[in-house]
Amino acid sequence: MTVYVVLSALIVPVLCGSLDPRIEEGYPRGLMSVCPGSTKPAIIPKSQLKYLKFVVQGNGQTRQKYTYWNAKHIASDPRMDFNRKTMLLALGYLDSTNFPISAILANEYEARGYNVIIVDNQRFATVHYYLASRLMRPVGKHVAEVLAQLMSSGLDPSKLELLGFSLGGQTVSYIARNFQTITGKNISKITSLEPSGPCFRTLDPTDRLDASNADFVEVIHTNIDGYGMAARMGHVDFYVNGGEYQPSELLMYPCISTCSHFRVLPLWVSALKNPKQFIALKCNSIQQARDAKCYDRRPLETNVMGLRVNTTNHGIFYLSTSKGYPYYLGRDGLRSEFASWRRITDVNEGNEIEIYTK
Repeated sequence: MTVYVVLSALIVPVLCGSLDPRIEEGYPRGLMSVCPGSTKPAIIPKSQLKYLKFVVQGNGQTRQKYTYWNAKHIASDPRMDFNRKTMLLALGYLDSTNFPISAILANEYEARGYNVIIVDNQRFATVHYYLASRLMRPVGKHVAEVLAQLMSSGLDPSKLELLGFSLGGQTVSYIARNFQTITGKNISKITSLEPSGPCFRTLDPTDRLDASNADFVEVIHTNIDGYGMAARMGHVDFYVNGGEYQPSELLMYPCISTCSHFRVLPLWVSALKNPKQFIALKCNSIQQARDAKCYDRRPLETNVMGLRVNTTNHGIFYLSTSKGYPYYLGRDGLRSEFASWRRITDVNEGNEIEIYTK
């Protein structure tokens, strides 16, 4: 038996051919994969809960702000109608309801007939990132308490959706998980736009975003080794252009981490405006999506990023885009010659041997 094992160890690499060189080169741990102390329990004192606020938007992009202590009055706000769907938006690190991101997203959902509630947790997200990631746990708990209050006033969990960007993409998991604990009900859908990887990428699924957090979870990845996270966290995970980095509109300036992380925002806005156009290919693995090697997978399976996502076709999906807004490729995205890395430039398309520069 011992001899057989030794021979197997010697023979298998030969039979299998050359190994992927990345096995020797190593794989990235990702930016800030471990943040000491960030998972310790945290409590927000009652005296500080007045800084946890909720902004209701509606009736022609008008807004009304509530604190944690009077948030029950959201139910009687003239902008709210619990017969409609309700979207709760969770913002990212250092963000504010006064900054453009909240308005961009809120305007899109208001235009589609949603009630819109924006969580204003700036007080707790404008501290050292390690602490901010820790504080999102009690923030999620208290937001869930408000949603449970509103449920008693007519909010229907089957019409309730959460959308989070970056750190907010992880905060929604704490909101949803606590909502499950308090009410015994599931939120209908979570959309997580480039959920934060720093301080979360090595955590168990029970301590970060996971498909179990809602009836359906859709995740969009655009910078998985930087500010985002590579792990599959939803029922459907879209790895845009492989999920690592996004193509740049400026030839000489690559779209590195910050650019790729924030690219998810115009991508999502375009997906809302063009709900049938972001067609993605199913992959067998995240590595296959990273390498854009899903084109030959059989049977060919697709899904659409955005409001028309097929909630029954779960899995990992590779989505190819163009370099500039509105980004979508439609059915061209299913053809390998339209992979983004092939279309950066045609500078080497010719077969000339002698090269001159001007």
